[in-house]
Amino acid sequence: MPQHTIELISPSDRLRLVPPQAGDDEAVAFLRCHPETLRYLRFLPTHFTPEEARIRRKSRASNSTIIDFHIHIKNEDGLFSFEGNTGLFNIDKTNKSCEIGILLSPHLHRKGYATEALYLVLKHAFDDRRMHRATFETGADNLPMCSWLEKVLGATLEAKRRECWSDMKGGYTDVHSYSILEWEWSGGVREKLEKLMLRS
Repeated sequence: MPQHTIELISPSDRLRLVPPQAGDDEAVAFLRCHPETLRYLRFLPTHFTPEEARIRRKSRASNSTIIDFHIHIKNEDGLFSFEGNTGLFNIDKTNKSCEIGILLSPHLHRKGYATEALYLVLKHAFDDRRMHRATFETGADNLPMCSWLEKVLGATLEAKRRECWSDMKGGYTDVHSYSILEWEWSGGVREKLEKLMLRS
């Protein structure tokens, strides 16, 4: 059984967030151990099989603190294919908070797709699920993500955590923690992202 039946469509209609599905397991496995993914998420395994992706998908589907989405992008033939994943996790219903993450195929970086996907996730978190607070965590060396969070989203840098993520080889990565609140989202951030997407 899928975790949910929610489908979110971007204003451009070139991107959709859909429930995780078995047909994407092979592509998920490929993306999770892609060199560009491991460049900033060095705690991930260097080898990840479709079977491991299947087990992970099913395990997360039964976790009520997680809402996963697969990012499907429209191809030139008009059909949609898997190009990443995003969603909410560490959902705290008492405090109305959650964490948001994203993985996008490297060949689609810096083309506006991440903005569209994260806009949909934020809109779902704040407008549909009535969250009060959403957080993001990224490696301090992931300058593109830090820049997007600070300059595009206008998120607040709340913490710089030293040597937080293991690289599984004895080294560690510093992590930056960001947040955005519901009143910031409704008070201008949502409109800012919508205008940005119209220009792209």
